Amino acid sequence: MVLHKFSIIWAMLYFWVSQGWRIRYSGKENRKQGKRYIIVSNHQSMLDITLMYKLPLVFRWVSKREVLKIPFIGWLLALHGDILIKRGSASSAKAMLKGCKIWLDRKVSIAIFPEGTRSKDGQVHGFKEGAFLLAKMNKVAILPIVINGTYEATKHFALPIRQKFDIHILPEIGEEEVASTSIKEMTQRVHNIIAEKHREIAPDLYT
Repeated sequence: MVLHKFSIIWAMLYFWVSQGWRIRYSGKENRKQGKRYIIVSNHQSMLDITLMYKLPLVFRWVSKREVLKIPFIGWLLALHGDILIKRGSASSAKAMLKGCKIWLDRKVSIAIFPEGTRSKDGQVHGFKEGAFLLAKMNKVAILPIVINGTYEATKHFALPIRQKFDIHILPEIGEEEVASTSIKEMTQRVHNIIAEKHREIAPDLYT
């Protein structure tokens, strides 16, 4: 808990320092206090990691090991005790599943970007099944999140002076529904839910 609070302070520094940056946060009523989730979100840029600390949840990230090389954000993940995975390594994937279970058993949520990499055009692209396998294995509800604004903020070399960011919590998909739905079907369903909301928030990215 102490590490997570420290990470929140560090992450929010990006937005406090940039006085022209504003965060529009909605859907808080869709998360239940004290409940563990598999949190899934679209992925527009590395700023998504810092923006997600706006969520009123204690969580740990599942992230690619290469992220550690990124100044500040990589250091933040290392300090936070997040779960890092090496691409293409079966042993790393098994260790990730074990590490996630340890945190979930402690009532700590797990956050994953199911696209697996940042969107190159800001749109929501196809989801991988790992997050949904994890939810099913551990009988945990899924909490979909929609992020917008981080793509526009980082698509040019210089960061903008003014930028609006959206972070929206969608209604959870409960444990019983996760258990009764195939991983493939759940992957596509959550993708469609997030993509539809993102189109509503940022229609210009899809024209």
